[in-house]
Amino acid sequence: MNIVAIHQPNFMPWIGLIHKAFQSDIFIYLTDVKFSSSNFQNKTFIHGSNGKELRLTVPIQKKPDQLNEKLISYHPPNDKWKRKQLKQISEIYGKAPYFQEFYPLLAEEYQKNHLLLIDLNIKLIDLILKYLKYNGRTYRSTDFDTSSGKTERLVSLVKQTGGSCYLSGKSGKQYLLEDLFQQEGIEVVYQDFIHPVYEVKHDKECIKNLSIIDWIMYYPPDHIKTILSIDKLNV
Repeated sequence: MNIVAIHQPNFMPWIGLIHKAFQSDIFIYLTDVKFSSSNFQNKTFIHGSNGKELRLTVPIQKKPDQLNEKLISYHPPNDKWKRKQLKQISEIYGKAPYFQEFYPLLAEEYQKNHLLLIDLNIKLIDLILKYLKYNGRTYRSTDFDTSSGKTERLVSLVKQTGGSCYLSGKSGKQYLLEDLFQQEGIEVVYQDFIHPVYEVKHDKECIKNLSIIDWIMYYPPDHIKTILSIDKLNV
């Protein structure tokens, strides 16, 4: 079975997106879609110093509307957002067990001059996948010729990457036309993700739905990879 998963590249995403990648052999970044302020394309949450969620946001320009054309804003007052976020991450996680291992990699990527939001997001996800030793392949949807239609495009992407199984998020049950996959001999399965419960500072349980970097700061990459890879062939 060659499992393909497809997802929009969110900014420093939550564990569920990275779990989806680890449950697949091929992970495709769905880039040719409209930007949505209601999604997590330019925002994420980490553990705040007050024990609550702290939002990190990438400032963006209003136009254009396509995600793969969305420009990051570096104009005042947005010219110091990278420095501010790195300082916040450092202050919150500076004493975490794996801060010194992961933070320099994160800071190095932050300091690069990414003009497009999509490039920043993908580079950060690639960094996370590499750090956690993901063995699959990644592509952008724009690397392929795709059909129009929501399900048709997904079928086309799975076919062109040699997939025999499409791994969808649970919400796919509401809109996927499974018959179109079946006509091409492609099995459809749905992600069964249970958020891990892990301990953070002072032996407290984690806040769920934060960026995966929260988990990465407290646990070794091999441990995280093992949990993300459980039941890969039985999703």
